[in-house]
Amino acid sequence: MTSSPPPTPLGTRAGIAAAVLHVLADRGPDALSVRNVATAAGVSVGAVQHHFPTRAALITGAMDAVSAGFRERLTAALVGVDSAVRRLEIFCVELAALGDDGRRDAVVWTAFASRAGTDPGIRRLHREEWARTEAGLQALLAAAYPAARIDADDAALVLAVLDGIAVARGAEGDERMSPARGRLLIDATLARFAERR
Repeated sequence: MTSSPPPTPLGTRAGIAAAVLHVLADRGPDALSVRNVATAAGVSVGAVQHHFPTRAALITGAMDAVSAGFRERLTAALVGVDSAVRRLEIFCVELAALGDDGRRDAVVWTAFASRAGTDPGIRRLHREEWARTEAGLQALLAAAYPAARIDADDAALVLAVLDGIAVARGAEGDERMSPARGRLLIDATLARFAERR
């Protein structure tokens, strides 16, 4: 993990969100407080509360930052990629948290998903985001394997595998779920669709 949040303009929502991400990813959800975020961001408690008034807002802000980074990395990685199979693979690797920011993102994702179990507002956001992700994954699978007759359950299976890999990356880092092992599991999961006729 990093020892300090990335440089961003002090007091801005983006700067405070970077501090939220830093505190959550480096110190965990128990340390996520307005006071700790204010210290990490170098701003007043009031400045943090202005943008993120509750713990749920702090966790949602961190997840929003992770999601934005995911979309930016995915967009950049897909430039010039014409192969539907390769596009699917790139998406899977990013979603499984196997990239450079993967472990940090996985820690944030796990905290967000955990909070969804008890917070109805976060549960709604989680459900909506994962429904969009599953639909997008289904479209990528169908484009990559047109003969496989892909359905929603196929996308749900792949999403469950990717989610499991990401949680393992967040909880354990490279100790049990290295990027190489995660990639082997993704390849094995996708191979079942290539073989289906």
